[in-house]
Amino acid sequence: MKLQISSYVLDMMIYHAEKDYPEETCGVVIGPKGKSKAIGVFPIKNIQNDLHQKDPKQYSRDAKTAYFMDPTQLRIVEKEAAKKNFEIKIIYHSHPDHGVYFSEEDKAMACPWGEPNDPNLAWLVIGVAQAKANGASLFYWDEEKKDFLEKNLKQNFRSERI
Repeated sequence: MKLQISSYVLDMMIYHAEKDYPEETCGVVIGPKGKSKAIGVFPIKNIQNDLHQKDPKQYSRDAKTAYFMDPTQLRIVEKEAAKKNFEIKIIYHSHPDHGVYFSEEDKAMACPWGEPNDPNLAWLVIGVAQAKANGASLFYWDEEKKDFLEKNLKQNFRSERI
């Protein structure tokens, strides 16, 4: 199932990524269950700095190079979405001062046991340099190839904000 993402939804994720620069941003996009539409953007607090400060041995990276979604906020979004017959369609995050790619760390988070828990979930990565987004791609699980395939959404652009 190919996911439909409006320019407004993409712009909201980009806005969030630019606002949180130089740290990684993260969040989710929800849509109606059984439909291929992603319509609601929910930024989730990146608690990576808190984890790093409490246990730098286990969480060696800070929020400039990693993200960890606040589990309480994530559960609230999941619960409220389910009440309205919606589900998470996309998990998104940014790569400050790095390109748009699905890193080995991203793959490990998406596939903790070698394959994704939800193969219909898409992952969106936004590249940000000097507080301006410079690209965005969506990554889908391909069951046949047992890997993520990239769908380029935007490259080499400068988003403008009010």
